[in-house]
Amino acid sequence: MRVLTACLLVSPLPTIAETATIPAWLLWWPLALVVVILLLLWRIRVLQQQLRRQQPATAPEHSLLHDEISGYPNKELLRRQLKPLLQQSDGKRFALLLFKVTQFEQINEALGYQNSNLLLMQLAHRINEQLHQHEALLCLEWREQKAIRLCHLGGVDFVAWADVTAKPYLAEQVAKQVEQSVTEPLMLQSSAMSYHLVSGIACLPEHGSQLNELLDRAYLALQHHRWQAPDNAVFDPSLLSYTDGKLRLMAELRQGIEQNQLMLYVQPQIELKQRRLLAFEVLVRWQHPRLGLLAPEDFLETAEELGVIYSLTEWVLQHAIASLAALKADFPTMKLAVNLSSKDLLQDELVDYLHTLLHEHEVKPANLVLELTERALTDDPVQAITMLQRLKNLGVELALDDFGTGFSSLFYLRQLPISHVKIDCSFINDLHKSDTHVAIAGAIIDIARNLGLGVVAEGIEEELVEQKLLRMGCTRGQGFYYSRPFELAGIQPWLRQWQQSSGPAAQLSPE
Repeated sequence: MRVLTACLLVSPLPTIAETATIPAWLLWWPLALVVVILLLLWRIRVLQQQLRRQQPATAPEHSLLHDEISGYPNKELLRRQLKPLLQQSDGKRFALLLFKVTQFEQINEALGYQNSNLLLMQLAHRINEQLHQHEALLCLEWREQKAIRLCHLGGVDFVAWADVTAKPYLAEQVAKQVEQSVTEPLMLQSSAMSYHLVSGIACLPEHGSQLNELLDRAYLALQHHRWQAPDNAVFDPSLLSYTDGKLRLMAELRQGIEQNQLMLYVQPQIELKQRRLLAFEVLVRWQHPRLGLLAPEDFLETAEELGVIYSLTEWVLQHAIASLAALKADFPTMKLAVNLSSKDLLQDELVDYLHTLLHEHEVKPANLVLELTERALTDDPVQAITMLQRLKNLGVELALDDFGTGFSSLFYLRQLPISHVKIDCSFINDLHKSDTHVAIAGAIIDIARNLGLGVVAEGIEEELVEQKLLRMGCTRGQGFYYSRPFELAGIQPWLRQWQQSSGPAAQLSPE
């Protein structure tokens, strides 16, 4: 053993000439072995990740990463999956698709939360069925050998993530497909429950680089798509004007509705010749805790843009009908006129909501007047006319407000189940000073009378204007000449004062 060791120690290294005789592969095989080992380790790690996705998570981990109602991956699981993609997009383009179920509150109220949660589970399954066929959409996990590509953010909001590098318009195509194919009524206890689905899209990197930022952008796009742009669900930087002040104001408005910060004011509508009271128009005010008393022009337009208007309309209708119930003992023919937004006419449950309120408060439908603007006819004329006919069948009175400010309503006027039109105050204020305004107002009055409709002139502030309208054939009016808006609680004192100043004939009209 000592001899052998000594021989090894004294044995000289191979010379350059001797090395040249060794095959080349014997020189490179150690490096190749290292590369093979690294590749094997990488492949083993990938397989482990795939196996973890397919294997059921432990109970605590599953609860952390999945929505408790639908069982689908939640925002935390999505955030974990997207973290490496957001950090290293490598020049690729991705899209976040946000889906929202609208009008689901009515399903909750009708079925109760337990049954509506079952419907939400069915709906999540339907959406995922449409998504799982698209390989470009991120697979969040595997379940029964099927890709789960849908994330449930909670409530009625869902998200999917798509690689749109190769197909720039894939997100729009998928969103449209889901909106159109998923909205068939859901069945529960032999009943078909209808709902609506709307989408919004934000893209990485042009619209943001963080998940919450992209979600905010997608939500703005969804609201714009729902109310303003039915053919476009993609975020546009111009929508950022809705952020900060407007979004804060609308969040405060939602809270204000819940906390009854709103107030109802009224302004009388008068029969001009006999000075009889025909109705009171209801006007909403907002007693904002920070900004003070806000007029409708301070918040109604933004409420329409950002989808808060229907909640506001529900509050106004509820309190107006309750007020009619309180007044009917002394004034059984009292009418209140409530303004509807064009967006309200797109709410299928509006008729049922009104029917329930009228029935609960034992108020006759004829005591309620609903006023809509010409814009309702331009947004979706077919839907608007259908909804107006349903409201007419309910028994309420309908009026077309701000008539003359639009351009399309003459075409639809014959089809509308309305009882009268209101001439916009912009044509009335200077009626005695402008021949143009006289011509327009006269034309509107003639058209309405030929169609058997009544006419209400808004914005009467002087006796000269009133007398001119009477000569032109207009019999109803509203404006500061008769009364400025006042709180609804002041109706009875106002009526007593009105009768004293206008004589015995100035009583409540039996119409």
